Amino acid sequence: MRDWAGYRKGLLAIALLAAIAVALFVLAPVPRLAPVAPVSIGLYGAVFLCLYAGLVPPRLLRSFGRVLYVFPPFWGIGAGAVWMIWAHAADADKARIYPGLITGLIVVLGWFVTFVISSYREAEQADRIRRDTLVAIKNEIFALVDKMDNVAIRSNAQLVQGRIASGVKDAKGKESDYFPFATMESEPIVFEALGTSVPGLEEATVAAVVRFYAEYTDLRRMVEDSRTEDIKRLPRDRRVNFHKQLTKRRIGTLTMGLKALVEINFELGIEDPENIGRSGENPEITP
Repeated sequence: MRDWAGYRKGLLAIALLAAIAVALFVLAPVPRLAPVAPVSIGLYGAVFLCLYAGLVPPRLLRSFGRVLYVFPPFWGIGAGAVWMIWAHAADADKARIYPGLITGLIVVLGWFVTFVISSYREAEQADRIRRDTLVAIKNEIFALVDKMDNVAIRSNAQLVQGRIASGVKDAKGKESDYFPFATMESEPIVFEALGTSVPGLEEATVAAVVRFYAEYTDLRRMVEDSRTEDIKRLPRDRRVNFHKQLTKRRIGTLTMGLKALVEINFELGIEDPENIGRSGENPEITP
């Protein structure tokens, strides 16, 4: 979604700074105190930049920073050339040189503004992709985590493992082996579709998201294995041990899912990132 509040803030900052700059050039007594005109212009520029840095939106300020990082060699060469021309010019010639310097300054500022706008648009597009990726992955992780959190994992595992170890009896009292039924976990289709955008997130978010999906992939494979005939042919003690490992993997996946949601909320700028809205069947499992 377009950040109209940020745009309004930026426009207000530009209008206010333009008014301050005009007032400085028209009313300030600095030109009468400074023997050289560039000194007063430098003072105006310093005041303008300080005010601008305090009022513009951070994204636009970062765009300025990226452009300024590239421009210093050109600024240095240009300023040196202008200073050499100005310093060696006769007083009579300075009146003819000054309009040319102003024209050149306007052209350079035009290039600068063009680069800033281009950099700002690229940053805005990257930020939009980043936020869309975060929201999409957050919704998928929440759906997967909420499904696991709807069941008390540890207490349910103890019940199931007890039945595996002791077996069950039918209505006639005949004992038989117990084979728990585990539903198949959903495929992470959003992560597979947006996987190329994940490296653009912050480092902590990338680590948490990738580790969650790694845990979730292992969990899906263990669930698939639990439905095979090879597992069903194992003795009871080994099937109990397998279910313990499955439970451990399920707890680890839920833990990493909660951690990934917290990191995503933090990067999205949510005020309380740990407020996930979970169902609460496993309150002892925390990020």
